[in-house]
Amino acid sequence: MIYKNYVVTGEDVNDYMVMENAAYASYTLRLLYHFLFYNGFSKERLNYMHLSLQEGNHELVSHKDLMFTEHFLVELKHCTIDDKINLKSYFFNSKNECCAEVTKEVKWFDPISKEVIKTPQLILRHFYPKI
Repeated sequence: MIYKNYVVTGEDVNDYMVMENAAYASYTLRLLYHFLFYNGFSKERLNYMHLSLQEGNHELVSHKDLMFTEHFLVELKHCTIDDKINLKSYFFNSKNECCAEVTKEVKWFDPISKEVIKTPQLILRHFYPKI
């Protein structure tokens, strides 16, 4: 679906120089923003539309640690957009070994009314053309 290369930075690691669990969720959300941008919805456009993303539940399955300064690839394999967004991403190290899997739930949020909302039709039309 979409993928991007990154390097593990100092903000991502614990005292043992191992990437922390929260960093995996952060990179998954970052990749979702890239996916939205690719489909015409930049952060600026989302702000103009009074839309933001609210993080929900996530599950991390770690197979192998990613270490400080290590290059890795995040691949967003599955993304369903309905009333909420369900994501599944995979993290691969430089040897192309799967290091982790993240399943994440994200909801649309209206910062003005401070409520979780359904996915706007304008966005759904770009992902599901028959709507």
